[in-house]
Amino acid sequence: MQDQHFMQSWNAGHSRFSADLERGLRHLTDRLSRRGQGRKAMRNPYGIPAQTEPSLPPAARASLRGLAASVITVMLWVVVLALATPAPGLAHPPLA
Repeated sequence: MQDQHFMQSWNAGHSRFSADLERGLRHLTDRLSRRGQGRKAMRNPYGIPAQTEPSLPPAARASLRGLAASVITVMLWVVVLALATPAPGLAHPPLA
């Protein structure tokens, strides 16, 4: 019964929630995209040549992305297991 009420309330408010979320994300991206427009470019104050090529080759960047994805997956896995596993003291009722 509670599941039915939850699903009905979710369906009733989902369109508004989605619209609010989309509006908020659009506002955030607009703010972030306009953030750098008002600043003046400093040209090259220290005489350092501009770097036109990426510092790492594409294969190295892909490897680092894969490593980062693996690390994030393991971290999420550990967090989910830590939250889903009951604490040892709470698993058993106290003996009287």
